Amino acid sequence: MRKTSITLNVIRYIVIIFMVFLVISPFLWIISTSLKSRLEINNPVPIIFFKPSLQNYYDAFQKSNFGKNFTDSITVSFGSLLLSLLLGVPAAYGIGRHQVGGKRFSFWILSTRMIPPVAVALPLYILYRDFKLLDSHLGLIFSYTLFNLSYIVWMMAGFIREIPKELDESAMLDGCNVWQTLYRIILPIIGPGLVATSIFSLIISWNEFLMALILTSINVRTLPVAIATFVTDREILWGQMSAAGVLSIVPVIIFTMIIQKQLIRGLTLGAIKE
Repeated sequence: MRKTSITLNVIRYIVIIFMVFLVISPFLWIISTSLKSRLEINNPVPIIFFKPSLQNYYDAFQKSNFGKNFTDSITVSFGSLLLSLLLGVPAAYGIGRHQVGGKRFSFWILSTRMIPPVAVALPLYILYRDFKLLDSHLGLIFSYTLFNLSYIVWMMAGFIREIPKELDESAMLDGCNVWQTLYRIILPIIGPGLVATSIFSLIISWNEFLMALILTSINVRTLPVAIATFVTDREILWGQMSAAGVLSIVPVIIFTMIIQKQLIRGLTLGAIKE
């Protein structure tokens, strides 16, 4: 019996290690590629042991204006996240607490997220052209908000429904109006859920490619579009592309690690029914 238990534990750990390796192997590969020279990258036989070099990172910053692209991504991603939260949280409160639009209204809002972005790309381009919003931070922020808002409303409405209505009634008895109840009572309780929703929305905006490609050109260029420019008509600059990919991952990882505890609480909020 004991031997069987040990064997099962060994098999379990082998499977876990194998799955972890499958998950992290792309990251290890892109990091190693970013530290290789062009000859080592293009070698027909993969080179495992090599002398690391930061030349690709230097080229990505100096020759490709990567620093400005990095700033553009941060501005657009966090700007759209802030605007989405300012509009989405009050809307979610109205839907989740006061049943605005009926019980299915939040799902109908989410269904708008199912529209393929390419279906609205041309109408948005024409609209932005008429309002002089092409190739601007503000235009891209509006377009990202358009896609993130439905997701934020749907998620936050679910978190708000888990809060007892008695808290709202107590706040009203203490003299709070609707807005004071939302920002003083409800928001502190759903804070972890707000963090989790913000992380997913930020990742969506950070990795978005199609809208950034169509609605911007020279003045604004986000990281996904900038990374795509390393594919030229003559060659693919694998080293610089890998270096840019590593640098684009770092901010999201750091931001997630800072709010890790709140993120875990947010993912489990409402999972246990009393």
